Amino acid sequence: MKFKYFIVIIILIIFLILSSCITQNKNLTYELSNKKILFDNAHSQTAGNADWTIRGGFSDFADDLENLGAQVEEWGNDETGSNQRDDDNPITYDVLKNYDVYIIPEPNVVFTKDEQKSIIKYIDDGGSVFFIADHIGADRNNDGWDSVEIFNGFLKGTHQIESKNIYEDDFVGKLGFRFKEKQYSEDPITKMEKHPITEGVKKTGAWAGTSEYIINTEKIAGIVYYNKEYWGPYVIAGKYGKGKFVAIGDSSPIDDGTGTPGDKLYDGYKYGDNRKLMINIVKWLALNN
Repeated sequence: MKFKYFIVIIILIIFLILSSCITQNKNLTYELSNKKILFDNAHSQTAGNADWTIRGGFSDFADDLENLGAQVEEWGNDETGSNQRDDDNPITYDVLKNYDVYIIPEPNVVFTKDEQKSIIKYIDDGGSVFFIADHIGADRNNDGWDSVEIFNGFLKGTHQIESKNIYEDDFVGKLGFRFKEKQYSEDPITKMEKHPITEGVKKTGAWAGTSEYIINTEKIAGIVYYNKEYWGPYVIAGKYGKGKFVAIGDSSPIDDGTGTPGDKLYDGYKYGDNRKLMINIVKWLALNN
């Protein structure tokens, strides 16, 4: 009899545990359900020591977004070698319009003028873009262009960064900001402005990154600043037309340390509140009007 009672008790305990799990699953809220997120991998994101892909250094970030219910995809394929030349199809408006958020991890191949126009039109029509840059001089595939120059649309020293002028070859300048042709490192970075993106974020860092110059102060705000204020904002959030964008001056906070064997990668994603910051960025881009 005692053995029977013991079996009954064990069964009841198992039943209660399973019931608890089922209840918890029912209560889970997948905040990014039905949201489609596209990572760019068509502009040499694996050049040199980089591996800014959803299977490499950005894999933890991609996993977190999927765990929140998002559908995560990429455009392009991995390339190898220091002198790689991507042979992927160009990104177009017809591709982008199918996604809620387009994430561009530190590119090392220039966007064509048609690609630039497609991205700006996508934002203007209600899309959202996360621009992830790095410091000036981070030319990982030795083609003469780094991410600062690629996002700005022109080579270093061609135009005045801190100018309200909009130049014919501006890229992100047309949205109302430019990345500075500088290199900054600072951790921890603790100066946070009140914004949905900085909610719950107290500490981040930059390890050889840059900052942004805001042209359109009515539509764009600095939300994370270097502690050395004269360096400028580290993270900005802005609106353009019906859409939105966020820009950060370093790829290191998203790097989770995984990638192709031999690459010198570092786990910055778990530093401070970087994980929270990146998830907040995507939530703001995907969910808020």
